[in-house]
Amino acid sequence: MIRAITIAVLSVALIGTGVFAYNEHQEKEDLAMSHENNYQKAFNQLAFDLDQMQDELGASLAMNGNDNMTGSLAEVWRISSSARSDMGGLPLGLVPVGETEQYLTNVAEFTHDVAIRDRAEEPLTDDEYEQLETYYEQAGEMAHDLRAVQANTLSNDIRWTDIEAELVNNTDPGEGTAIDGIQGVDEKAKGFSENNWNDDAGFPGDVNERIANVVEDKDAFDEEEAVERARDFMNLPDDAEAQVESLGEGVPFEGYHIAIQDPEGEGNYMMDMTVNGGLPIWAMQDRPLNDVNISLNEASEIAADFLESKGFEDLELVDSKQYNSTGTFQFAPTINDVRLYPDAILMEVALDDGDVVSYKGADYVANHRERHDVEPELDLEEIEDEVHENLEVREEHLAVIENQEGEEQLVYELYGTMNDDTYRLYMNAEDGKEEEVKRMQGAEPVYDQ
Repeated sequence: MIRAITIAVLSVALIGTGVFAYNEHQEKEDLAMSHENNYQKAFNQLAFDLDQMQDELGASLAMNGNDNMTGSLAEVWRISSSARSDMGGLPLGLVPVGETEQYLTNVAEFTHDVAIRDRAEEPLTDDEYEQLETYYEQAGEMAHDLRAVQANTLSNDIRWTDIEAELVNNTDPGEGTAIDGIQGVDEKAKGFSENNWNDDAGFPGDVNERIANVVEDKDAFDEEEAVERARDFMNLPDDAEAQVESLGEGVPFEGYHIAIQDPEGEGNYMMDMTVNGGLPIWAMQDRPLNDVNISLNEASEIAADFLESKGFEDLELVDSKQYNSTGTFQFAPTINDVRLYPDAILMEVALDDGDVVSYKGADYVANHRERHDVEPELDLEEIEDEVHENLEVREEHLAVIENQEGEEQLVYELYGTMNDDTYRLYMNAEDGKEEEVKRMQGAEPVYDQ
C-alpha cells in the first residue's frame, strides 16, 4: 500500500515537473516569436526607408528653382532619422555599422541645413548640388543591397533571433548571410564626407496622435475579440492559435500586437490593432517567398479584391512596384475623381502564390473622412505654365496631399518625363506653386536567391 502511494506521489510530481517544463518552454517560444516579429518589422521598414530616401533625393534634383526644394529635403531629413531608429531595432549591437549610421547622419545634416535656410538669399551652390547627386546615387546602391539581404533572408528562412544568438556566441556568420550583407552596405557608406552634426531630431510624425483621436470614443475590444477580428481580416480559420501582447509604451493609444500561427505551417501572421474600435493598422505574413508565378497586374487585382472584401470603397490603384518576389501597391480613396493621398493604403502580395503578405492602413485609420472643398482655383493650362521647361507632362489628376505643415492641400498631380526619369509633381491648385516632386521608380531588379 505504501509502495503504491509512493509511486502515485512520484508520478504526480513527475507529471507536474513535465507540465512546468513545457510551460516554461512555451513562454520562451512566445518571447522568441515576439522578438523575431519586432526584428523583421524593423528591417522591412529600414529597407523601405532607404527606397523612399532615394526617391526624395531624386525629387529634389528635379525641382524647378531653389524656392521649392524645402518639402523634399525636409522629407529626406525625416526619413534618415527614421532609418537610424530602424537600425536600433535590429540585433546589430555587436556588428560595426557606424559608417551607415554616419552616412544617415550626414544626409540629415546636409538636408537640414539646406531646407531651413533662405535659398532666395543663399541659393544652392554647384558643390552642394553635386553633393546632393552623390547622396542620391549612394542611397540607390544601399537600397539595392538591403533588398538583396531581404531576399536572402526570406528565401532561406533566416531568422533574426538566430543571427542574434550567433553574434552573442561570437560565431562568424560567414559570407552570404544577412550580417555579411549589412556589413557590405556599411563598407559602401565609407565614401561619404564626415561631419560632426548628430541631431536625431526630425519632423515628428503625428499619425499615431491622429489615430488616438479617431478611436478615443470607440468601443473597446478585449483580447478574444481582437484575435477573432484579426483572423477574419487575414482570412484565417477560427482555430488558428494566437498570442496577444500590448503595443507598449510610446504609443498614444491602446493597442494589441497579435501573432497568429499559420495552420499550414508556412509562416506566422502579425497584426497591430487598436483596442478601441478594433481597427487593423498594420499586418504581415512572415514566410519565405518562392519563384514568381503571377504577374504584377494579377497581384494588383488580388490586392484590390482583398480590400473590397474588407469593406473598403472607392479606392484607386495609384502606384505599383515589384521587389523580387513581392508586389507592392498603393491605393488611394477618391471623391469626385480626386485622389486622397493622406488616406492611402499600402499592400504587398506574394508573387509566388498570390497571398496578401502585408497591409499598412495606419494613414487610412488616421485620416479618412468626408471632404467638401475639392474644386481648384486654377485650370490645368495655368498650372502647366509653372512646370519646369524641360519636363514633358504626360498625365494629370486632381489630388489632396498633406504638405510639410501638416495641412491638406488640393493639388494637380502631374506625371512627366525629364532625361530618362519619370517624375510625379504636386502643383498647388490655388497658386500654382510646386508642393512636392517625386522620382518614380522603374521595375525593381530581381535579386539572386
